[in-house]
Amino acid sequence: MQKIKNKCLRAVARLKNSSLTRKGMLALAAVTVAAGDAMAASKGAAGFTKATQEVSSYQTPVSNLMKAIAAVIVLVGAFNVYFKMRAFV
Repeated sequence: MQKIKNKCLRAVARLKNSSLTRKGMLALAAVTVAAGDAMAASKGAAGFTKATQEVSSYQTPVSNLMKAIAAVIVLVGAFNVYFKMRAFV
C-alpha cells in the first residue's frame, strides 16, 4: 500500500511540475477571464437598452409639458405687447 501511495505522490508531483499542466492552467484562467468579461459586457448592454427604453417612455409627457410651458410664456409675452401698445394709443 505504501508503494502505491509513493508512486501516486510522485506522479502528482511530476504532473504539477510539467509545462503542459502550467499551460493548461494558464489557458483555463484566460478562458475564465474572457467569459467573465463577455458576461459583464452583455449585462452592460442590457442596462443601456433598458435605460434607453425608460428615457424614451418619458419623451411624450415631457414634450407635452414643454409645449404647455411655451404656451404660457407666449401668452404672457403677447399680453405684455398688447398692454404696451394700448399705452401709446
